[in-house]
Amino acid sequence: MKAIYFGDPGGDIKEERDHIINRIESLTGVRIEIEATDIPPFGRQFDILFFDWGGLSLGNSMLEYFCREVIECAEDNPGRIFIMKSLFTKNAMDDALIEFGDNRPGNIYLTIKDARVAIGVFLD
Repeated sequence: MKAIYFGDPGGDIKEERDHIINRIESLTGVRIEIEATDIPPFGRQFDILFFDWGGLSLGNSMLEYFCREVIECAEDNPGRIFIMKSLFTKNAMDDALIEFGDNRPGNIYLTIKDARVAIGVFLD
């Protein structure tokens, strides 16, 4: 299983990645390795993408742009899991998904807790 944390460079992405690792372990009992990057990973191979671009979104449209990229990648890769990490990013993704109504991609999760069953599939 390949997991990537794609976060904005405004904070310590390795520290944020470690928080995700600890959260996954507390929810599933399994510790996973996650690569941290601030470079868009959409053309790369991965099973799970954790996404957070909230910190650098003020005053520009990068968060909205990346939300559209995540949605497009999720539609093209239904076997992958996409998980929003922060409340700000969750809200932006929720807004981006409104246009899909009931047809929103089923592999996009707005919180880690919401995705714990899907994550467990990769851990089995």
